[in-house]
Amino acid sequence: MKTSRKIQLAVLVALSQVQFIAAQTPDFVDDVQDVPVDNWVIPMAILGVALMYFFIKKKRQSLV
Repeated sequence: MKTSRKIQLAVLVALSQVQFIAAQTPDFVDDVQDVPVDNWVIPMAILGVALMYFFIKKKRQSLV
């Protein structure tokens, strides 16, 4: 029960901090340099899904 309460408190604190993290200062200057999206985004997403499948499969085999 104590762990559940700690988790709830941690989630509440994390969610309350989102506003401060996402807020911009009033003197934000919009002269930033545009950066193109890298061509490796799709291969890295595929690799991430493949690794996730591998680790889930490995964990399920260890439970059996």
